[in-house]
Amino acid sequence: MMVEDQHQDERPRRKPVSGRARRRANRARAALTGVPYSVARRGLDAYCEGPASQGRTIYPASTDGHRLKLIDLRAGRTFAQRVHDARVAADLPWGRARHLCERFPPTRGESGTGVGPLYHGEWRQDVLARVYTTIATEVEGLAPSVGELAWAAELGEETAVDIVCALLDRTARLALDRVPSIRADLSFEGAKQTLDALLVVSEDGHSPGTRVRIAAEPYSGATGTIVGARWELTGPPVAYVVRPDGVAAELVANPDDLVVLAFRAPSRREV
Repeated sequence: MMVEDQHQDERPRRKPVSGRARRRANRARAALTGVPYSVARRGLDAYCEGPASQGRTIYPASTDGHRLKLIDLRAGRTFAQRVHDARVAADLPWGRARHLCERFPPTRGESGTGVGPLYHGEWRQDVLARVYTTIATEVEGLAPSVGELAWAAELGEETAVDIVCALLDRTARLALDRVPSIRADLSFEGAKQTLDALLVVSEDGHSPGTRVRIAAEPYSGATGTIVGARWELTGPPVAYVVRPDGVAAELVANPDDLVVLAFRAPSRREV
């Protein structure tokens, strides 16, 4: 017993992590998964499976290490950087379009799922800017005033700009549903997915890329990936467009017929 205790005393002790570094990591976890900071502080294992009609996923955890690093960098921005980004977000239409494309970077579906690029498209930014321009022109008073945008931007929080632009953003997303789908061009789908993720920030819901289990026929029990959302004038998504794993077709599912899968984000060593 004495020998064992001696060996235990000789083991190298792990260097403690500073409180600042731990808080920074927790903020990154919260940004990555869309869970509250208090949940991220207890670890990602606290984010359990549940019906898609509940909860929120802004940045679905995945094995895409590059996207994870980009999100991590955003989580660590200084106040001055956040103010700059908020000003860009408030600069309609092109600044906001660029901001959203940077805020929700491209990714791909997980290996083996058959899901291709998400948030992609060479003209994604152009599509967003043009739909903002079109609806602001067609509907008088829909776009916020320059004064409202400037006030929100100086708060240094992009979500403050989101609140001011909430009606414009949702109308833009609904407008894109009226555009005929062009499979050969990822830009329209990428723009839709970008606005899906944006609307989820202020509503319960799950962004494209979220992994789910399907609880309705004909794919009951199969796993799949959310690739889009269906919206009404208010509230969270009323349905999700899901791509079952290994299946070329997509299905539109009620949120209660989907279970969001817990997914452990890769550690820095793994990415």
